[in-house]
Formats: sequence, structure tokens, C-alpha cells
Amino acid sequence: LLHNTSYFVQSIFWYLRILLAICVTIPIEIIHTVLDGLVKPILIRIPIIMSDTLIKPFYSGLFNAFILPIGILLWNTSDLFAKTFEPFIRLINLLCEPCIDCFRSIRKSSLKQISDQKLNNGDGDHHMELKKATLYV
Repeated sequence: LLHNTSYFVQSIFWYLRILLAICVTIPIEIIHTVLDGLVKPILIRIPIIMSDTLIKPFYSGLFNAFILPIGILLWNTSDLFAKTFEPFIRLINLLCEPCIDCFRSIRKSSLKQISDQKLNNGDGDHHMELKKATLYV
């Protein structure tokens, strides 16, 4: 009798546990459906809609109204200066090239005079270094 009674009680609690699981699962699934269907799209789509309708047009207008014209102005101005002053710089380079060659030859001849004076000192190691220096200059 005790064995049959405990089996009967176990069966009752088994059915109660199934009913309790159903009663807990249904509200949880309803809450999940509401959150997944309503709250999640609201939390995700509202910032997307806000950015598409407010922020992107603002940045596009800011770029097209201020940043792009200033960039084009700076680009065209620098291009204008480069094309304007390039012939003058080439002319100055052509005019100064003979003077630069003249100064270069004066510098070499002065180094040769200094090295010739040092050669007469008789210091063998020192005049070899100076001779190498005059060859590389």
C-alpha cells in the first residue's frame, strides 16, 4: 500500500511539474516575443533612422558647404602658385648656375692652396688626410 501511495503522489507531482513548466514557459516566451519583436527593433532602428534622417544629411551639408569648397580653393591656389612661380624658379636656377659653379671652383682652389701649405709641413699622416679631403670635395 505504501508503495502504491508513493507512486500516486509521484504521479501527481509529475503532472504538477508539467503544468508549472507550461505556466512558466508561456509568459517567458510572451516576454521574449515582445522584446524581440518590439523593443529590439525600436532600440536598433531608432538610432539608424535618426542617423539616416538627421546626422548624415547634416554632415553631408557641412562637407558640401564648407569643407569641400575650402579644399578646392586650397588645391587650386597651390596649383596656381606652382604653375606661376615654376618658370621664375627655373630662370633663377639657370641664372645662378654659373655663379654657383664659380663659387664651387673658388672653394676647390682655396682647399688646394690650404692643402699645399699643409704638405710643406712634412707631417706625413696629416697631409694624406687633407689630400683625401681635397679629392672628395
